[in-house]
This record gives sequence, C-alpha cells and structure tokens, in this order.
Amino acid sequence: MDSQKASPRFVGRLILTTLFAPFLMGTKPVPEAKHPEPEPPAPLFVMSYNVENLFDTEHDEGKDDWTYLPLDRKKTADHKKRCAEVGGSKQRSRECETLDWSETELKTKLGRIGKILTSVNKGQCADVLILVEIENLKVLERLRTEFLSACKYKPGILLEGNDRRGIDTAILSRLELTGAPRLHAIDFVESRRNGETPRSRDLLEASFKLASGEILTAFAIHFPAPYHPFIERLEAMRTLNKAAQKAAEQAHVVIAAGDFNINAKEDSRFYRAVASLDWQVSHLEGCRTCLGTHYFKRDDSWSFLDAIMVSKHGRKHPHWQWTLDPASVALVQGFDFQTDAKGLPIGWERATLPGQSDHLPITLQLKAVPRKK
Repeated sequence: MDSQKASPRFVGRLILTTLFAPFLMGTKPVPEAKHPEPEPPAPLFVMSYNVENLFDTEHDEGKDDWTYLPLDRKKTADHKKRCAEVGGSKQRSRECETLDWSETELKTKLGRIGKILTSVNKGQCADVLILVEIENLKVLERLRTEFLSACKYKPGILLEGNDRRGIDTAILSRLELTGAPRLHAIDFVESRRNGETPRSRDLLEASFKLASGEILTAFAIHFPAPYHPFIERLEAMRTLNKAAQKAAEQAHVVIAAGDFNINAKEDSRFYRAVASLDWQVSHLEGCRTCLGTHYFKRDDSWSFLDAIMVSKHGRKHPHWQWTLDPASVALVQGFDFQTDAKGLPIGWERATLPGQSDHLPITLQLKAVPRKK
C-alpha cells in the first residue's frame, strides 16, 4: 500500500499543472467587466417672461404702487397728490388716478399668465421659470398656488429689492433649492444720473440641485430701462459676470434670464460684443426667424429686450457638459388675448379687453452632451 502512494513532489507538479494549464494551452484570462458610463440627464426646460406690472390690490409700505389699487381707494385728495408725484408722464399720473385695479382685474391677469405658462413643454411647464415685474411674494404665491398648480412648483423665490415702484424679479422651479437666495446690487462706477449714482433693480441669485446631483445657479435680472444711458446696462452686465464667475466655482450650470432692456440699436454692441464672450445667448444661438420679444411702435422695430443666457463656465462633470440647444429656442405666442392680428404683443389695458404684457416669453432647453473621449 505504501508503494502506491503519490510522492509529495508528484502532487506538487499536478497542482501546478492544473493551475497553469489554461495559460500553457494558450487560453487568455477573462478581462474584468467594465462599468457602463452613466446616461446623461434629461434636458431642462427654461422660460423667461416679463409679465408687465403684476401687482396685488394692496399698498406696500415704502413703494410707489398707488396706480395698482381699486378705484374706491383713490377718491382722496391725498391719493391725487401722490399721483401727481408719479414720475414719467401726465398719462401715468392720470392712470394712477383712474385705473381700477380691482380683484376682477387681478384675477383676470393671473388667469391669462397661467394659461401662457402652463402651455409650454407639452403642458408640463418650465423646469426653471424666471419672472419679471412681480410686486411681492404674496402675489407670486397666489399665481403659483391658484393658477400654476399643474406645474408642481416649490414655493416661489422673491426678495424685495430697491425698485421705487416695487417691481421685482422672481424664480419658480420644481428643483430643490440649495442654499439661501441672495440679491446683488449693481456696482455702478462710471454711471451717473444728475451727478448721483443710479438706483436700479438688484440681481436675484438662487441655486438648485439637479437629479444628477449637480448644481444649477440661476440669475433673474431686470436691467436699467432703454431710456437710461447704455453704460448703466453695461455696468449691470459687469456685475452679473462677476457674480456668475463666483457661482461657477460651485455650480455645474449657470444661467441668467430676464429683461436685459437691450433694444435693436444696442443688440450688437451688447449681446454680440460683450455678453457672448462668456455666455451662450438665446437669440444668437437659435430662434433665427424670431423678430424679438418686444415691439417699439414709435420706431416700428422689434428688439430682444428679453433673453436667456447660459454661461460658458462652470464645474466640469466627467461624463457630460451642459449646453444650450439652439433648435429649442422659441417665443411663446398665439393666444388671442396676448397678441393682435399682426402678432404684436398687447400690453394690459383692462379685463374686458385683449392684453396681457408688452413682452413675449422666451424658452429653451438645456441638454447634457456626452464629453468626447
């Protein structure tokens, strides 16, 4: 029996032969499985709309909102005095005295805005909505809860700025807010009005968390009006660029949208010569057949007062890059109360007449494009 036992040397050779047989026979080892790269996130739908004077029917302390009150509160001598002090023109003073901004008027305007906002993105509303000329959080929340419930927006974002009339910018979104929103005062260095530093609307900044875990930062803006010197809008742009550069240190996507108040005469030296250096500009990238978002009757001309811009800077994702989809840029129009027979936007007059805003909304999609290997 002892003579039939295998020797230790034989057993060792047998084990080695068994282990290395596949390699000796020319069989290649099985490579490790590669993990598939993650799919890019779904596109994001962005919309910007100057709704033109969305006020509630109450007076806000410290604001010149006297025009937007019910007529039964305008009978006093004190109110007429305030209307006489309203800047702009005799027409504005007369409107301050005679406009009946009643609950009926407000509800009708809110309803029209709601119809426009819920018509986009196949009825799913914008993922990020920038609104301009909103008086306060109260009227914003009424719009959100009573007329935009289908959009499933989270509570609105509006911070009271220093506009004399009280009109502010606002943001609505389904995305999760991250961090506290903030205002940026425009840094006027060269601009002067009658020897004094201009007073203008602040820039609203808010950041959101995307489903991918990335951060999107949005700026809602309303630059100085076209009748003010161009340098004021240029300095507002410099302030925006500075704030956006800071935001891009943390955010993967940075957008700015609202009313830039750039008319056709200033389009090239602002959007093309300045803004496009750091941003993709909606109407420069797409919407090539679009005439503009606002029509100046006195000049018989269209202008892109409103725009959506996407920063060329931001934190890099290893697998994709967010960019503006040129084919998606569009204006929202076609409602009978919104535009006239020529397609011109109709400003608000009263509930019994067509009209909503003298601006057209602009929309686009942001898409995540896979990075080239």
